[in-house]
Amino acid sequence: MLSAIAFVVFALWCTVMAFRRHPIYGLAFYLATTYVFPQGRWWGEFLGETRWALIAAAVTICAVAMHRGKLNPKPHWLGSAPAVIMTLYAAWMWLETPLALALAEHIEGTIKYTKYVLSFWFFYRIIDSREHLRDVLLLHVLGCTLLGVLAFMQGRTDGRLDGVGGPGIDDSNTLGMYLVTGTLVAFGLFLTETGWRRWLCLPCMVLTANGFVLANSRGAFLGFIAGGLVILLCKARRHRRMFWAFALVGALGFVSLIDQTFITRMYTIEDVTSESPEADSSARSRVEVARAQLQMFLDYPAGTGHRGTVVLSPRYLDRVWLTTARGEDEDSAARSSHNSFLTALVEQGFIGAMLFAGYLLWTLGAIVRLRRYDKRGGDPNLVTLSAAMCGALTAVFVAGNTADYLMAEVQFWLYAGIVSALQFFETAQAARLRDRLLAPLQRSPA
Repeated sequence: MLSAIAFVVFALWCTVMAFRRHPIYGLAFYLATTYVFPQGRWWGEFLGETRWALIAAAVTICAVAMHRGKLNPKPHWLGSAPAVIMTLYAAWMWLETPLALALAEHIEGTIKYTKYVLSFWFFYRIIDSREHLRDVLLLHVLGCTLLGVLAFMQGRTDGRLDGVGGPGIDDSNTLGMYLVTGTLVAFGLFLTETGWRRWLCLPCMVLTANGFVLANSRGAFLGFIAGGLVILLCKARRHRRMFWAFALVGALGFVSLIDQTFITRMYTIEDVTSESPEADSSARSRVEVARAQLQMFLDYPAGTGHRGTVVLSPRYLDRVWLTTARGEDEDSAARSSHNSFLTALVEQGFIGAMLFAGYLLWTLGAIVRLRRYDKRGGDPNLVTLSAAMCGALTAVFVAGNTADYLMAEVQFWLYAGIVSALQFFETAQAARLRDRLLAPLQRSPA
């Protein structure tokens, strides 16, 4: 009961502050509905069937509209490539509705993707300064820390950790991926912040990393490695020594967190290509599903609609690779996609695959631009913080090779943050160029 009251008080406080001060408080309310998810907690029954995420989104949007004259000016949100790509993707999902093999699920998925485009917009608009970028990322870290605490309290069941997060984060793979993004972003904040924010990131990293270990996700582990390499590649030169010092300490700390269950699970990564009957069937099944999806695309090049892979899987896969949901009979056996790109390829066809490739190419371009900004004397703190966001987004891409994260909302938030950071660099460069051009005129006699 006290938890329910505390959540309601927090929601009311954020609502008031969003209208009185800044819409970032509405964003805190929105993120709380994602990470706390009262409907999934035992105390949520005291709150009824209230749609908290919808209320929080409405509060945030209204607060942005109310404060639009006070927010720092930014280029139109559709002026960035990620915004254009995600808008086109959502539009194509609506247009391909007549092709959908699972109409009800396709419409539900299309609405969800459209909502995520909207969330990109209000994240982008709220991040109107480096300080607000920092605060938004810190909110994400705190949310992942809460998930880490809940993971520790619940513990594994049969070696797995499901049901900790809310919708979209309720399976162990997605939970692990979210916790990896939180750990990488917390690392970036630790390198760039001072005072209480820096030291707050330390326990946050420990708790999120521990939750990641409990999640036992192979894809998240690979994403963690890839994301760390991106930070290594893109961090500001000023943070080189601190990076290596903390990376060494962090590696030792991570070793102390892992257990035999985690180690055994990670060793099954090589079973993906194994034909041995003793190999891990979960790993081997991903290859079989991928082969089937390529054939699905050849048969349906225009796309099958959201969840089309599930509908077609009984026709393209042997029965041994199909699964049934708990409580359902054997006749309903099917298999969902376990690869983000192949999801786009099968379910949105050639157009979806091209748009997904656009996301990837833009992210690679952002990494290259970060290195260029650092060489040109850009704000080192902003460089390293942006590197952490690029690392987190890379983790989503890499982990998405073993699970379907096409609809993972965290990537939309990261796109908004990276786009905003790159704009801050461009604005600062333009200001330096203007000052350099005006300097001779200011020194000349009247």
